[in-house]
Amino acid sequence: MAASRALVGVTPERWAQIKGVLAGVMDASLDERDAYITRACAGDPDLRIEVESLLASADGDDSFPNVRVAIAATSEHSILSHTLGAQYEIVRPLGRGGMGAVYLARERALERLVAIKILRPELADVPESRERFRREARIAAQLSHPGILPLHTFGEVGGVWYFVMGYVRGVTLAERLRVEGRIPAEEAQRILAELADALECAHNDGVVHRDIKPANILLDEKTGRAILADFGIYKVQCTGEDLTSSGLVLGTPHFMSPEQALGTGDVDERSDVYSLAAVGYTMLAGREPFAGVRAEEMLQRRVTHDPPPLSGTSVPPALAAIVMRGMARERGARWQSAREMKDALVRASGAAGPLPEELRELPAFGPYAVLWALAWSLLAIRRFTSTGDRVLLLLIALVVPIGFALHIWNIGRHGLSAMELARVSFWPPEWWGMWWPRALRRPADLWRRLPWPARAMRAVLSAVIVVLPLLILLRQPFGVKVGVIASAALVIVGALLWTMKHGLSGGEAVRVLLGTTMPSSGWSAPRVVRLLAPAAGGVRPPDRDSPADYRRAIAELVAQRATSARGMATEVDVAVRHLIGAIETCDAESGSLAHVASTGDVDRLTSHLASIERDSTLAVADRHELAELVSRQLALVRRMRDRGEDIARRRALLLNLLHGLWTQLSALEDVPESAERIRALLAEIQRG
Repeated sequence: MAASRALVGVTPERWAQIKGVLAGVMDASLDERDAYITRACAGDPDLRIEVESLLASADGDDSFPNVRVAIAATSEHSILSHTLGAQYEIVRPLGRGGMGAVYLARERALERLVAIKILRPELADVPESRERFRREARIAAQLSHPGILPLHTFGEVGGVWYFVMGYVRGVTLAERLRVEGRIPAEEAQRILAELADALECAHNDGVVHRDIKPANILLDEKTGRAILADFGIYKVQCTGEDLTSSGLVLGTPHFMSPEQALGTGDVDERSDVYSLAAVGYTMLAGREPFAGVRAEEMLQRRVTHDPPPLSGTSVPPALAAIVMRGMARERGARWQSAREMKDALVRASGAAGPLPEELRELPAFGPYAVLWALAWSLLAIRRFTSTGDRVLLLLIALVVPIGFALHIWNIGRHGLSAMELARVSFWPPEWWGMWWPRALRRPADLWRRLPWPARAMRAVLSAVIVVLPLLILLRQPFGVKVGVIASAALVIVGALLWTMKHGLSGGEAVRVLLGTTMPSSGWSAPRVVRLLAPAAGGVRPPDRDSPADYRRAIAELVAQRATSARGMATEVDVAVRHLIGAIETCDAESGSLAHVASTGDVDRLTSHLASIERDSTLAVADRHELAELVSRQLALVRRMRDRGEDIARRRALLLNLLHGLWTQLSALEDVPESAERIRALLAEIQRG
């Protein structure tokens, strides 16, 4: 950005002069660079500033290819501002790839942030590249799904080919894996399910992505949702339309399927299933499926070998089995569609998300059938019931169990195992919050993480619901019933006092003491999270949005891992303090900017400017001067708001480093190479 600002308004002649100096710098040795710049820019201090700003934009690296990238970026920024400046205000570059670059911009009409992808100028002269770029935009425009990056518009202006996409504030999965090493199994499972759902949408339209990899997966900072991007080498199945030539292998070797590696062009949706499973493998194992294999052997290796099996206590066997099946070498042995894989992931998670359609009515059906049969059977054996009535009541008792058996038989025809069906059928309803047999609870249930006063109150209420009706039916004395109620009341009062002691609000107290034990946003409230026990013992994870809580969690973790973390405790503490201090600085600056550069301020100034331009009572000179003044104020507010976006992005990156440090320390005793990764991360934090 410094280079871009320094070169605003540069003429073509001046730009040619700058490039001439830079060309000489590239030919000079490192020791001669400063002297060469002094000679070449003698008598023209502005030229020296412009040249040095370009060199600085290479991030201080002495690699001349990086300088060339800086030159290209500055040139593109200037071209974009000239060609699209009327509609979009170019803020800063977001990234660069083989086909072109992506820039963050603000759409002036709607005051929203967007991402603009442009085709590299040298590729824009090649008809095949233009066609590939156009078709990527066309296919992206046809796909509408929350998990697919949306495309707003596409066009060509002054030889610049571009399309405008939605902007996702966050990081790529590749960046997160670089910092954290591995993704926790529960979160990896959710990400895979979301991506499988997005792929199902693309496959339903006959589109095979063919380049699914962590770098093409965005993680939304606000929602955490995984979003699939870059359909640059897709294939349309129904028409055979392909963006590559026959025999040409395109894709990423670590993640492409065996049939894609062979380069025959014979790929279908199962190739995407393989690539998605390979991404899942990388998230869970912390390395690619064929990590360590030489690049020239990579493609042949995946055709002839299976990846090492996923193992370790942190990877649930059901999830490992789903991922490994997705990476089967033979297409017929894989999940046959993205939907099959998504359904398997949802079934394995037991989360509150929608179950596959054939299982949607199954949870709680088993307990309901058992209770139905038990209740009507008890009525049938009462002494005053006649033999005929008893037979009828027993027949009624069999109605629901028979219906349950028929439903199980029908679902079983879809290839689901008996054990899987039995497990799901005895799950409690999603809204259930009382006691339930531990072996029959949903996998993601939070019961074991609840504090003991909450579990005690729920268990007592569950017992009262069962015991009181039995006491009434058995005609027990009134005093016995009152005693049961009084005992339950004491437990409830004690639990309520406990919630008051911990400062819970009314809604939070109800959530902890009575709410459903399935994961939901209500369990993410900071005061509620602090009361939950760690998922697998040890240290309670930090609140994701609380830097101060990371300091607590990391300090406890380092103390717990005294042996393996020996020698790093001081470095870790310094790094945490550095990150938290930087985040607090971002928060303070964001707070200041929010008061003077909000959307409301932009709308107010825009409306004021329009009213000035319409006001015919003012003298022409006064109206022009006042309009110019408000225009400058509006431009300043917009720049400050862009500054706010830069600060928000920096804060997100700092928090990502903090979370990565926590994750790496958590895996320190489980992953041998984790200590090396932690030291590399500490060095990166120190440099930043």
